[in-house]
Amino acid sequence: MASPSEKKPVRRRDAEENRARIVAAAREVYASAGFDAPFDAIARHAGVGRATLYRNFPDRYALGAAIIEHNLAALEALAREHSDRPDAFTTLLSAIVEQHTEAHALVPALLRGPGGPDVLTLVRRVTRLLTVPLQRARAAGLVRDDLTVDDVIDVLAMISAVVTGDAPGRSRERRVARVLELLMHGLVPREPI
Repeated sequence: MASPSEKKPVRRRDAEENRARIVAAAREVYASAGFDAPFDAIARHAGVGRATLYRNFPDRYALGAAIIEHNLAALEALAREHSDRPDAFTTLLSAIVEQHTEAHALVPALLRGPGGPDVLTLVRRVTRLLTVPLQRARAAGLVRDDLTVDDVIDVLAMISAVVTGDAPGRSRERRVARVLELLMHGLVPREPI
């Protein structure tokens, strides 16, 4: 039995590069061909063999979870990068919508599949990610002063309904852009009548 002070072995650089290429390739393949795209297509697109793909990800759910984790890590990095800017909230919201649009086939399949990410854990991470930027945006008058993180989570759920529809790629992107524009208009402060 390993002691608590022992750490997992560090991956070789080439192994990390292969893993990153697989995740990037899967993101593109799932976006264009759906979550049921063959693993062979992902391996080819990543420039790795099937054995390398399966060594890193035993099934499509593990690969999908890695994409979600990568997306959240990228959002957290974006939040740190924009932490002192009052427009960080809108930057993050746009990035979340862009990621979700790209992963339109992935998220619903993962949430239904075995060993998929825990929805409550994902919501908590997104909530932590948006809380301070939303407070700053409210203080700067960039969004309504009654807008809450729960409201934003609801907005993201509404956008998700548009994203997971069956519209083809470009049409989906246009619809999501329009929905985001309408929602952002609803999030900004209104002049008294």
